[in-house]
Amino acid sequence: MKIISVIFMCIFSVVAVAEAPIEGFWKSIDDETNEVTAYWKVEIKNNQLLGYIVNYPDARADDVCVVCKGDLSAFFEKPIKGTAWLKLNTLESKKWQDGYIIDSDKGEKYEARVWLEDDHLMMRGYVGFFYRTQVWQRVEQADAEQAIF
Repeated sequence: MKIISVIFMCIFSVVAVAEAPIEGFWKSIDDETNEVTAYWKVEIKNNQLLGYIVNYPDARADDVCVVCKGDLSAFFEKPIKGTAWLKLNTLESKKWQDGYIIDSDKGEKYEARVWLEDDHLMMRGYVGFFYRTQVWQRVEQADAEQAIF
């Protein structure tokens, strides 16, 4: 009986790991400097994947996007915290795509694709045929909200 219990526990733990949700809290890490750039809350809402910044270096409660101009004018003076800077519309082959991520620090918008790989969130931003991929790490909500840079 013990052997059967151990087998079932192993099977269920493998299934649980394989189906880890993309929703949750993540820290974005710059692929060039390995520095934490922000903490994010990622959720699925109305069949869209949305990402909100919850913490970042030198964060102040009244910070807004002042560099969001031109094509990003809809985001001008939007709060850094609480605005969906990541919005992806289509889930296909376990990858979210058909949308964007906005760099609210630079005022730049990128086509984006997001997927899970070994419990890391892979964030790929595109400009034409060129792209960069960042590896985001899962964190607890309290760690994301209370992080000190």
